[in-house]
Amino acid sequence: MTADQMQTEQAARDDAHLRSLGIKPELRRTLGFLSNFAIAFSYISVSTGTFTNQAVAFGVGGPAIFWAWPLVILGQTFVALNFAELSSHFPVAGSIYQWSKRLSNKTLGWFTGWIYFWAGVVTTAAVAATVPLVLSTSMGFDLASDSPVPGLDMWQFVGLAALVTTTLINIEGVRLFALINNIGVAAEIAGMVVFALILLIFANHQPPSILFDTSYTANLSDSGYLPIFLVGMFMALFVVYGFDTAGTYGEETLDAGKQAPRGVLSAIWLSGLVGAIFLLAVTLSFQDVGAAVASGQAFGFPIADTIKQNLTFSLGFATVGDLYLVMILIAVYVCTLAIQGSTVRLMFSMGRDRRLPFGGAWGHVNPTFRTPANASVAVGVLGALPLVVMGALGSIYLAIAATGMIYLSYILCNLGVLVARTRGWPHQGAWFSLGSWGTILNILALVWGGLMVINIGIWTSPIFGPFGSDLRNTWSNPFINTFIAIGKHADGTPNILTGLPAWPVFETLVGAVVIVGAIYYFMVQRGRADRVEADLATGEAVIA
Repeated sequence: MTADQMQTEQAARDDAHLRSLGIKPELRRTLGFLSNFAIAFSYISVSTGTFTNQAVAFGVGGPAIFWAWPLVILGQTFVALNFAELSSHFPVAGSIYQWSKRLSNKTLGWFTGWIYFWAGVVTTAAVAATVPLVLSTSMGFDLASDSPVPGLDMWQFVGLAALVTTTLINIEGVRLFALINNIGVAAEIAGMVVFALILLIFANHQPPSILFDTSYTANLSDSGYLPIFLVGMFMALFVVYGFDTAGTYGEETLDAGKQAPRGVLSAIWLSGLVGAIFLLAVTLSFQDVGAAVASGQAFGFPIADTIKQNLTFSLGFATVGDLYLVMILIAVYVCTLAIQGSTVRLMFSMGRDRRLPFGGAWGHVNPTFRTPANASVAVGVLGALPLVVMGALGSIYLAIAATGMIYLSYILCNLGVLVARTRGWPHQGAWFSLGSWGTILNILALVWGGLMVINIGIWTSPIFGPFGSDLRNTWSNPFINTFIAIGKHADGTPNILTGLPAWPVFETLVGAVVIVGAIYYFMVQRGRADRVEADLATGEAVIA
């Protein structure tokens, strides 16, 4: 039997599994394990997160904030193990929306998907806005300067240009998407490991004991290091999610019941390993730790700075340090591509179930490209709105709340799964199974997620004692009247709406999304049957 014949037979078995779940196979199924893993890895995007968020973390927590990274990887592993089992049973577009709906009830499933969808839209906008940030660092152009489009600065213009191209790639097809993404992931992994090894060998300026030094930011709190650590930890929380993307591409993956769970776990564990090695190397490479901390506090880029300072070897056309920025640019771009693609498939999945306004349009598959082209355009347009209306910086701030919404969605999904476990799920075997550990790991995932949502949700207020310090308004949960802007003043500075109430952005965005969603759901969706209904004969669908 030839390789093509084997792929054809496997695709037929995958499609039969999909039909048993009540879903008609329509998307092009061509992804293998490496492509499936690479998409989830791109969503996490360690290099994107370390370039921006971890740089800020150094400013908040100093070198000891390194330990937040392995802690977050461990906590998210509890979540990933549950999601790996779910993706083995249900390798379906829409991931946590579908899993929650099928194992608990339609209402919980809908709110899980609704919250996750809007978090994905905002995150897509924020990462697209990071593309010009990297470009300006390497090319030196002024982000605030006028662009070729009247009314837009260069930060907005380049971010929108990136979003247009990722939208076109998402429309064209999963093969082109996977090709570009695979190249980006290979460059990212190889680049981070190579840079880390070079730093460890040739630029090791600090002793390992620096990893336990909390003195550099001790002045930020009068109550010890824990309140500082929890704020700095948010920067790692901002990076390590999206591994469920391997499951949401299940309808486009060969042998999805096996490869999707492998993609989920490989993405988080390789991200954890690569990130730990890189952060270790960077921390030990700082020639002046105090200056690096000061740069992070000033929203600078201490990681990029130390690499450019230490890796000055000339390659003729550039230095080794210059290549780091090229790698970051590639990583940020494919990260935008992956997050948008994942959000598109969630919109497609909910639209296919007629669970969104104009659901028929979003659940439509383009017959030529065999992609959810309408949903791709919709996510691109929705992602562009914050960039145009609020500006790029406001979009990035808004993504702080979106991160918390993603963790909240994960909690809702895991809550539904835990209820299903108490009723005897799983009823059938799958390639990946947690066995008797399922309930324990499910509870650990819920405890971890709950603690992290509390951490994200704390704002500047005396009611939280030392944990509600001014650090929160600066770094992790700012008030909406400090950054939301509409348009600009005559001098080009953002027109910040200071008259808005002093509400924390996480609670404000969650409240707005839930209130609007609840009105729509209970007026339009409650009691409506899904267009796509699972086949109870499989023993897997327990839709209430």
